Amino acid sequence: MRTPQGGSGTLARDDVTMLVEKLVARWAAKDTAAVSKLFADRVRWWTAAVPGVPWPTRVRTPREVESFFLAFRSTLELTGVTTHGLVVDRSDAVLMGRLHTRVQATGATLSFDFAMAVSAHAGRIAEFRLYADTLAIARAVAVR
Repeated sequence: MRTPQGGSGTLARDDVTMLVEKLVARWAAKDTAAVSKLFADRVRWWTAAVPGVPWPTRVRTPREVESFFLAFRSTLELTGVTTHGLVVDRSDAVLMGRLHTRVQATGATLSFDFAMAVSAHAGRIAEFRLYADTLAIARAVAVR
């Protein structure tokens, strides 16, 4: 994940850190519209497919970003985020932590580790990758 260096699109380390912090804060606040505004008009996106969840894996625009976070919320209510570390290198950042959720269909709690990688350009998130425990999520949402 490398955005072009130099020019007016490059962000300072502190700007990238602040962008990641805003993303997590707005996600935790359940403000999907504000989350989507952090993303560029065209996004390179990757999330693993999870059986039994409605969120899209093909996301390209801020509107689709909002759809992802709305669908995530319809399945897993985010009840907390614990962060373990943030690594920033130029316009790239990787945040590691644990998501704490409640499964909407059953009320069961589910916590799982995650890594979120972003690349920023011109003050917005241009690339987003979310790595999570898809097996734990699939098991938690499976209707028994």
